[in-house]
Amino acid sequence: MLHAIASRKTRHHRRYHGERDGSEAKVSEEDEITSTVLGPLEFMGVEDGFQFWQSVIKNSGTAFSLPETPPDQIRYEFWPRRQASDNSGRIEPDLLVTLRWPDALSRWLLVELKWRAPLSGQDQLHRQWLNFLNAEERANALHIFIAPTIAAGAEAISHSNVWGKRGLSLISWLQIRSTLRELSRKKSGIGYWSAISDHFLEAIGIRRYHGIRNIEYNEIDIPMQLP
Repeated sequence: MLHAIASRKTRHHRRYHGERDGSEAKVSEEDEITSTVLGPLEFMGVEDGFQFWQSVIKNSGTAFSLPETPPDQIRYEFWPRRQASDNSGRIEPDLLVTLRWPDALSRWLLVELKWRAPLSGQDQLHRQWLNFLNAEERANALHIFIAPTIAAGAEAISHSNVWGKRGLSLISWLQIRSTLRELSRKKSGIGYWSAISDHFLEAIGIRRYHGIRNIEYNEIDIPMQLP
């Protein structure tokens, strides 16, 4: 799909602008975007995938950091489901990334993505952090919220900052584009994937600000009032 959109061989991406042809009762926009953009990471080498997440975290400004050396293993679980630790039902975030280094060193990235939809309840992010992850994971994890705008994540923190000093990492899709553009300069698989993924996000409406150009205006005379 990334290649088809980059080469203008499909209009499939128009569905993410809200266009519908009436043939589908429901369009799972968030899930499709999640798998289209982040799904290819599962097929990349560990070092390439690590570069992406390391760049995302560094560009987010969070105090959380990953070791400088790549892990031995990265595991991706899309839409993992667990019974909540408080027995309040099942919890299903969009992605859980597990990174493992030698000597049993592990880090977890818990990722929730949004696209043209609100959170599933005021406490969705809180429940993910407190009741999806166990204590060991929380001690070595970063919770990442990615959306066109980060207002819902900021409101969640304001309501109850269960993440403490580490915080909930709020990342806009535009920031993801910045990371992809940075990585697209690399002469490797991660570079090419970053370039076409950046193009995909542009096509679905995540556009960079290029300044004020070609704005038509009319000159008007403002009378000067002398004292």
